[in-house]
Amino acid sequence: MKIQTKIALIFTILTSGIIVALSVFIYTFGSESVSNSFYHRLEVRADIIGHAALQKSKSTTSIYYDIKERHLGDLPFEQHHIIKNGEIEKAKQLKERLPMPPAFYDNIVRKEPARFFKNDTSYVGLNINQAGKTIIVLSSAVDLYGLEEIENLKKLLIVGFFISMIFVFTFGKLFSTQVFNPIRRIIRNVKGISAHNLHQRLDVAGSNDEIDDLTHTFNDMLNRLEITFEIQNNFVSNASHEFRTPLTVISGEAQLGLSVEGMPAAAKSSFEVIYKEAGKLEHLANSMLKLAQTGFDGTKEQWSPIRVDELVLSVKEAVDKIIPDNRVEIDFNHLPEDEAKLTINGNQTLLTAALSNIVLNSCKYSDNKPVNIIISSDETHSIVEIEDFGIGIPDREIAQIYVPFFRASNTERYKGFGIGLPLANNIVKKHNGTIAVDSQVGAGTSFKIFLPHSKAAF
Repeated sequence: MKIQTKIALIFTILTSGIIVALSVFIYTFGSESVSNSFYHRLEVRADIIGHAALQKSKSTTSIYYDIKERHLGDLPFEQHHIIKNGEIEKAKQLKERLPMPPAFYDNIVRKEPARFFKNDTSYVGLNINQAGKTIIVLSSAVDLYGLEEIENLKKLLIVGFFISMIFVFTFGKLFSTQVFNPIRRIIRNVKGISAHNLHQRLDVAGSNDEIDDLTHTFNDMLNRLEITFEIQNNFVSNASHEFRTPLTVISGEAQLGLSVEGMPAAAKSSFEVIYKEAGKLEHLANSMLKLAQTGFDGTKEQWSPIRVDELVLSVKEAVDKIIPDNRVEIDFNHLPEDEAKLTINGNQTLLTAALSNIVLNSCKYSDNKPVNIIISSDETHSIVEIEDFGIGIPDREIAQIYVPFFRASNTERYKGFGIGLPLANNIVKKHNGTIAVDSQVGAGTSFKIFLPHSKAAF
């Protein structure tokens, strides 16, 4: 998950928490307000009913009822129960029939507000004294309009919450996108810089913020890299001449010494050793220089589309020149029908060197047993599998085969410097490819080289 998406989600979660808390507060406050308003209206009616019940004159009583009907009206499911002094049995029956708790009645006796709500019904109780007479009025009603308002408020808050979340996430995404635009610009610029154009630098926005600091840091790093690459490039270019010249002289002098007639056997043996070791040193120097060259993109060869099957044929030709009696076979049975899946973008010389090194190793470490090269592809890569039936690589050492100069513990009787596979790996990585190794000691080794199709790689 990208950082800007994480920021948008975190922003949305935090905002949703605030909105939920605010919604709960509004809902609770609204419910309490509606409930208290309805209790007050019910208590006013209960008070009128109670005072009407205390009147001796029927005409006065009718006035109370007339006021109630004319100015207040009836509430939904409105009921009133009047308990006068001495009506103990009636009080017991009401207690059994009505759902109020004992605290409700205790509040009535103490002349405190007695309110109770259950099953959408609101209950109030009043203790009314007038002219030495006391009565208790229990009133109940259902606040249909209030309950509907609360339900509508709840729906409004829920719908508003989800709508606000959509807006919050959308604006959070836009906000994070805007914030990360400078970073994306830096990423694009950095991706466009390689060893071919290390002189390029990132543009400094001049905003004097963390993005500017990051840009300056990248530019400083590029300065150091450019100097380092230039030193390495110069070393590779100069060393290729400086190393070869004295080695050529040594080999030539050794050959000249071997051509002298009548030379003592000990001297001749020494010249043979010198000539042989000079050849090894020249091969080692060339391998090291190639390895150094593939360690960075300092080569100036132009890359072009390459057919993998043609590349493998050129590898076979190269191997035939070095090991004429090799038993390398190419399997074309798995070629894809789509020719585009056989085309890669790369450097023919480097890839030929990489595959040739692997094939030559397979021939060498299998004592020239059959070596199979299988060409296939998947949706994104052309695949070259090189399979031998040689000595194999110990499991614990497979992870080190790409380390320069490393040689497996079971290769003592074979000559080599441990440079071929690191060189091949560097070249394949340079082409955005990978190498997969499957090996079993005594049974053989399989190298699978995955090279991206032209469209997939570039």
